Amino acid sequence: MISVIIPIYNAELYLRRCIDSVLDSTYRDFELILIDDGSTDGSLQICKQYIDDRIKLIVQKNQGVSAARNRGLDECSGEWVVFVDADDVISRGYLALIAGEDADLILFDFARTERELISAGGEAEKMRFGEEYIPNLLKRILVPDQLRENGNVNFLSPWAKAYRKSIIDRCALRFSPELFHGEDRLFNLEYQMKVRDVLYIFRPVYFYHMSDSSLSHRYHAGLSQNHMRLLKEIYVTLEAGEMLPLLEREFYSYVLDNLTFILVWDIFHPSNGKPYHEKCDLCRRMQENRLDQQAIKYNYVCGPLGRRLLVFFFHLKWYRMTYAICRVSAVYLTWKRYH
Repeated sequence: MISVIIPIYNAELYLRRCIDSVLDSTYRDFELILIDDGSTDGSLQICKQYIDDRIKLIVQKNQGVSAARNRGLDECSGEWVVFVDADDVISRGYLALIAGEDADLILFDFARTERELISAGGEAEKMRFGEEYIPNLLKRILVPDQLRENGNVNFLSPWAKAYRKSIIDRCALRFSPELFHGEDRLFNLEYQMKVRDVLYIFRPVYFYHMSDSSLSHRYHAGLSQNHMRLLKEIYVTLEAGEMLPLLEREFYSYVLDNLTFILVWDIFHPSNGKPYHEKCDLCRRMQENRLDQQAIKYNYVCGPLGRRLLVFFFHLKWYRMTYAICRVSAVYLTWKRYH
């Protein structure tokens, strides 16, 4: 059986479409676990209309998406676990592609458009990776890169993947409730360090609805504290798994990505109303971070030019120039998203 877990918070606009896409699956041996995480709109009422023998509804106070997913993991009983977000849709054949496969993790492509889910058909090509290739897959969680030309795997998210429930339980893996951004990356890193073989099926099975509330595209107070904690968690995970020496360059490249993300989308974002001197104080505190200090040497040998320039001026404490680059970057990236 396959367990499909959907965390729900104020998703009434898209929730029916999401649930219907799961119920329309050609493969029928699944359970659907809906976790309403304290919704204040009509989401809970919508969920109640779907209850049957295969659907379990769990209602809890608002605790965040990690706590909701963790509750789903506590309650599910399938051999495989699949995560779906409440405003997204899956293909009719997604679950059927999982059934009967022998692997510790199955990766799929994202659909670039919803129409692509419908048009995909025929025999799906596959690529299998053994234990010796796991470090290369872990690299892609830190510095995303595709496994094949025209591939569209998202290595950071829990979507468009199938996880073994036995591995999750045996290793006591859960999403970190203390993180509001990046918890997906950490979970995937922890999980993939426990697997021995991975199957990649070349089929778009999941359509991700890009919402205006996405944390990747807007200001969010506290992002710097969240990401500094995330860095430590990832460092400890890699070190405990003896993977840090193999992934040192990729890890510190990720640290630099993390640094620029905080500068652009938190400290120097136009919506951050803190006085300029407080923003500079935050920059100085970040420069005291040991991981950020160690990552600076990699700024000159890896990463895109824009990131290298931003980190260069930040390292010199030229905060006015850092501020200017961040403001331009935020405006450009926001424009690019809608064009």
